[in-house]
Amino acid sequence: MQITTEKEKLIATETDGTLIGQIDYPMVDEDANRVVLERVFVNPDYRGQGIAGKLMAAFVEYADQAGLTVKLMCPYAKMSFKKHPEYQHLLLPEDRF
Repeated sequence: MQITTEKEKLIATETDGTLIGQIDYPMVDEDANRVVLERVFVNPDYRGQGIAGKLMAAFVEYADQAGLTVKLMCPYAKMSFKKHPEYQHLLLPEDRF
């Protein structure tokens, strides 16, 4: 599995280009470097293999390096941030769980 970042997307693919999964995070405030994590998607053929968790970990690492502040809209992302308190620093204090 290869994970790449494009403008406002983190994409996981097979070496042949088959889409495994994707996270969409559009920028909502460039001055504050703030994004909204809108969607975590895993191709139905790859579900049940922990792909969404790997995508979230890759997103958190990317957001850390890019200095992003994150607003959560996706239910899976909200659950993941609740489950992993080490992700909380990417949220505004009023958005933390």
